[in-house]
Amino acid sequence: MEIKEFMVERWLNTFELGAHYNLAETDAKPFTLEELLSLGDRERLLEDFLAIKLGYNPTTGSEDLRQTISRLYQSVTPEEVLVTNGAIEADFLLANVLVEPGDTVIVQFPAYQVLYSVAEARGARVKRWTMDLDKGYRPDLDQLAELIDDRTKLVVINTPHNPTGAVISREDLETILGWAEERGFWVLSDEVYHGLAYGEDLPPLARDLSPRAISVGSMSKTFGLSGLRLGWIAGPEDIVQSCWSWKDYTSISCSPLSDFLARLALANVDRIWERNLAVARENLKVLLDWFDQHQDYIDYVPPRAGLVCFPRLNLPISTQEFCRRAYGERGVLLVPGECFEMPGHIRFGFGGDPAEFAAGLREAGELLKEVTAGR
Repeated sequence: MEIKEFMVERWLNTFELGAHYNLAETDAKPFTLEELLSLGDRERLLEDFLAIKLGYNPTTGSEDLRQTISRLYQSVTPEEVLVTNGAIEADFLLANVLVEPGDTVIVQFPAYQVLYSVAEARGARVKRWTMDLDKGYRPDLDQLAELIDDRTKLVVINTPHNPTGAVISREDLETILGWAEERGFWVLSDEVYHGLAYGEDLPPLARDLSPRAISVGSMSKTFGLSGLRLGWIAGPEDIVQSCWSWKDYTSISCSPLSDFLARLALANVDRIWERNLAVARENLKVLLDWFDQHQDYIDYVPPRAGLVCFPRLNLPISTQEFCRRAYGERGVLLVPGECFEMPGHIRFGFGGDPAEFAAGLREAGELLKEVTAGR
């Protein structure tokens, strides 16, 4: 089985460590261990943390962690939760469990590549449900209905959406899930950006709305804890059991350190999201002002939720070349749309340190002036 090169991850791996200004990351400003322990009784938590035995953790995640994750939902039991090494492993396991050669898989596009390349490698026919900037990145249910066929096994959605920041409304989500129940396909809902919205409430988590929905979550994006490498699947118990069988061959288990810290973070989810939303709002305002200052060259749709935005740039050079120059000449890390098979766009991540973010935009603005002047 061959699989495509993961373009965005290769780009980040190549340039990330050398960047002075990281405007490409998609998670919230990372917590330090000190900050995380200070969310509770620091001395007691530190004592418990230092007493952790560095052996194997249960493959499914500890019972306490699965119980804690299940409380994020209205209708999920601990037995319906599988802890994974990040959401990326969850998506990988589900593609291998749910998809067979010849199946049709429909994916919201553009997309984080694991959401479609694994299915392609499995021999599925992948159809793209396209989000269009000129239509406000609004999901088009008529287009989706046309894509569904008798071999459709899986519809993959990502809401809030990476890289556009779009959100599928509750009404549209219920329509999709209704079709799933009528036609017998699964809906994989990648919800790693759930929790951070700008001016509106987010729809419920998909698993709470339908037995044909499988939700994927993560400690990385809205929690600012990507270093834990911890995500999860919330779905039917038989699907979870099948994913567990595959997980025995991949990562086996997550670290007991990550398990402990994830439980601490989930116990303080409201405080964490409040902190991260404040940072994201500050950065988003600066970013949208920057877009407006360069409106002759940039078309954009403000993100409705999450930590990413995907404007279109009208430049005399490719967006990939612009991003290479931003890194090489200005120390600014951006992700070109070419990494999402969408040349002409750039993904901005705005969850990080506000001072670094603003400084990076200033540098990118200077380069934009040079490029549009033909230099």
